[in-house]
Amino acid sequence: MTPFERRMRGLRFSKPPPRGSLEAIHLEKIMEMDIAFQSEIKALELRIPHLVRAEMMGGSGLQLSKLLRTYFLEYAERFVKHGPHSFPTSFNVVESFMSFIPADMLFHLREEAEHLLSINDYFRWYESNEIPREPRILEDILTEGKIYSYEMVSDASSFRICGDSQQVFAAVGFVRHDYELSCLLLAGEDPPLRPDKDVPRLHGSATLGKEKIVAHPDYTSRDRYLEGYPTFAKVIVLSRFDLHAAKHDVRYINLDNGPSFEVLTDDASMFDDIPPNRRESYRATALSGLERYNDLFAALASMIYLPAFFAAFPKSIHELEVATELDAVRDEKDIRQTIKELGNSRCILRRVIRCFPIAGELDAARQISIEPPQMEFKCDGYWKAINPQEVGEDKTGIKIFGRTWVSRHESWSAQSPQSFILRQPDSEPGGTNPGVIYIQRSPALEPNLYKIGSTKRDAKNRATELSSATGVPLPFGVLASWSVRDCDLVEHEVHQKLAAFRINPRREFFRAELSIIVRTIEDIVKCESSSR
Repeated sequence: MTPFERRMRGLRFSKPPPRGSLEAIHLEKIMEMDIAFQSEIKALELRIPHLVRAEMMGGSGLQLSKLLRTYFLEYAERFVKHGPHSFPTSFNVVESFMSFIPADMLFHLREEAEHLLSINDYFRWYESNEIPREPRILEDILTEGKIYSYEMVSDASSFRICGDSQQVFAAVGFVRHDYELSCLLLAGEDPPLRPDKDVPRLHGSATLGKEKIVAHPDYTSRDRYLEGYPTFAKVIVLSRFDLHAAKHDVRYINLDNGPSFEVLTDDASMFDDIPPNRRESYRATALSGLERYNDLFAALASMIYLPAFFAAFPKSIHELEVATELDAVRDEKDIRQTIKELGNSRCILRRVIRCFPIAGELDAARQISIEPPQMEFKCDGYWKAINPQEVGEDKTGIKIFGRTWVSRHESWSAQSPQSFILRQPDSEPGGTNPGVIYIQRSPALEPNLYKIGSTKRDAKNRATELSSATGVPLPFGVLASWSVRDCDLVEHEVHQKLAAFRINPRREFFRAELSIIVRTIEDIVKCESSSR
């Protein structure tokens, strides 16, 4: 261990002693007298710009690669200026995608394995039940401590969630540490939960204890939108899966508002810094907001088998080599110095992306029902961030650095992820009696209980009316809708076909598997379309 590392191990970065205090003066004197320490500090100051440049310019350019590098830069800046306890809430999951290198005093991204595919192909494979629904198989497929990212080839025909907002998928990433799978989903929604006009009001309210951290002045509401989907604001879904117990132990939604993120979470530790008189209000708002994104969490749970999808078709995969930005400008003076300083092993000039060829439509259904893995949402503890050099313990007592597991005497649980519907956008059918056939569900109702009806207006407005009329404690949300030429006729046919599942002839509620309901409506709507 170098003198620098010994000195760093003894320092507390999170709460440095007050300037001018006896402790601070004593610490400054010790460091001034330690010539070796001073020398290594100066060398590190010169080295850090090269480290940051190599990491930021060494990616593939895919969306998840860029997002992870945004996190890297954010953490590096906060760590150097404010210490590790200034990290944003995203660090609680994203830190699994990084490793702390003491000699650099930075969190670096782990090795990356990148993939490219059509989300339609994956979910059709998933829905066909061609995979063993056993999370533990991922322990054999995923190399521990390696980032597996999956970029979605997206266009107007890509499957999306069509509920209170349309939600699309851009990319997802996983990293496994023993039996724990950390997950990051980059999605987008239209319309956003917060419209652009509310962004200035949301920005500027600093988190308690992080008042000195401000957004870059160049960020505006224009920066919140997803590549390829100019009307979809970015939604980042973060979660951890216990592959042995088949459960989530934490959920986060980070809503991109441009200059800042709005965080919705059920992680109890996130409310500790909020004043007690406001804590319950924050908790209730966060938990209520999470309901809007239940289908996104169910989709993320369903995507954990993406590694198995690629493993199932090894002969179909082809590799694409791409040059990084670092390679493109390698002849510039600054870049040459970076390569010389760090060496070729730290300066990635080429990336390999494993691509799955798009299979095509083949007259496939434009709307499918997805049954997510049986994953319980349960929290009986949480990760607590500590200094990178400090030793903590995981859930089983194994020693680890930089964090420690804190068990809770009380625990909470929530409803397991429910079935959800994916659909491809379609054009308006026209007709003499046009309208919409919809499936709606309230989280307050028992599983597999759905309302199936029709409206000549927007299905979302109808959901709002139902929520106020029925008096259910949680509002109805639109799971799926179909535009049809004769909504009264199609609704009558659907109710007839599903009569065996109707719980009351005078009510439009049906108790059945979502896949059965979707298949029935799809068949009837397809017959109507073919008769045009």
